[in-house]
Amino acid sequence: MTSPAQQRPPPPVGRLEILLEQFPGTDGLPEVMTGLSRQNSAYRHVLDVCDQLADAALRGADAQAMSTMLAQLLGRTVVLLDPRFAQRSGAAAGTPGPEWNADDPGARRLLRALAAERRPLRVPAVPDSVLLHGCLAVPIVIGPTDLGYLLILDDPAGGGTDDTDLLIASYVATLFALTLANERTSVELGVRYRAAIVDALVSGHFLDADDAARKAQALGMPDAPLRVGVLRVKAESPSATGLDQWEELRAAIARSVPGAVVSVRGAELVMILPDPADPVGAELAVDAELVARLGEAIAAASARPAWHQSGDPRLTCGLSDSVAQADQLPRSLQEAEHAVEIGTRIGRSGQVIAYGELGIYRLLLQIGDMQQLWAFAEEILGPLIRYDATHKLGLVRTLSVFLNQRESLKQSARRLRVHTNTVSYRLQRIEQLTPLNLANPDDRLVAHIAVKILQAQRGDGLDSGSR
Repeated sequence: MTSPAQQRPPPPVGRLEILLEQFPGTDGLPEVMTGLSRQNSAYRHVLDVCDQLADAALRGADAQAMSTMLAQLLGRTVVLLDPRFAQRSGAAAGTPGPEWNADDPGARRLLRALAAERRPLRVPAVPDSVLLHGCLAVPIVIGPTDLGYLLILDDPAGGGTDDTDLLIASYVATLFALTLANERTSVELGVRYRAAIVDALVSGHFLDADDAARKAQALGMPDAPLRVGVLRVKAESPSATGLDQWEELRAAIARSVPGAVVSVRGAELVMILPDPADPVGAELAVDAELVARLGEAIAAASARPAWHQSGDPRLTCGLSDSVAQADQLPRSLQEAEHAVEIGTRIGRSGQVIAYGELGIYRLLLQIGDMQQLWAFAEEILGPLIRYDATHKLGLVRTLSVFLNQRESLKQSARRLRVHTNTVSYRLQRIEQLTPLNLANPDDRLVAHIAVKILQAQRGDGLDSGSR
């Protein structure tokens, strides 16, 4: 007969017993406990990092703050790249990371692989590159949209990224995606709002001067003189007018010219620029500074490969005269557009052209009817145009250079790269073929106007100095 104790069923086999069966002997239990402890520690670390970053994201932390927190929690250098692989933010824990350079050969290989795979990648160290210690690279995506790339660099002191880092990076990439998407939405809404106000001001869609002033104040424009700039790419380059390129250029100008409000308006950029002109007469100096700053920003942005996919990538910018009140900006828009149009015609594509520099073209623009202007130029210069077509002597160009060089034979010869006797002969031939008397100031004025009309009509620089 069996005792009650003997009749009891055997206790259930627990997980610990199962694990112990795999480790026979007295040493199995410490190894199991060590493995479990290490695994639990890793899970706690993952949860702690993700919880803190999720809490920061819910509180509205931006991408830089998220990068800094992740670097501190992991003890690693973190680099956040934008969709075009330019560094957006970065944070180093301990030893600073290398300066990111998207043009570095090692970086280019990494970026090509990331763009193709669209999944986390372990990247080994690449000697003589920005990736001296290797990294864990994770794309940040929402659906088909790439928002950026997260790089977690290996510890320079040794020890690469492990599965725990991969798990953390995969999770926090989602948090970064939500943060970047929210930032992009906020920026897009702000850009659209400002673009609508810019369009209203330059198009005259306001009630009165007070309403225009309120709209300008909403843009943060100071109560000071304003100018309008218009930036266009040549029509033969449709591939260089994509939204990304324009947005990049808009940002470059906004950085280069403090206080500028830049909007994409159709196939061009429209800028409202604060003009801190000195009321006692420093306006020309301010013009030069604005032209220089705009030129630098345009040159830097348009040098990127996206602008050179096809056609002529040159960007031409027109700059209006200064106006004292915001309700005068519609006229400023017309001036800036005229500066672009005439500047392009007279061979100044790819430059920043101030309306005040147009000189006599400003008067010609008021006539508007190019047929009348061309008829006038034909009456004065027709014989020279026809003679040049047959004899290739360059009489029209010689006349243009001579007038622009203040009737100096020596300066004209240097500009044309010919002997002074050649210039004298050509001027005599001009007087023989036309009713012009170049010793007469009135005839010189008429000739100068005719030459300017011809330049505007033909779109070439007659006085560019070429032979």
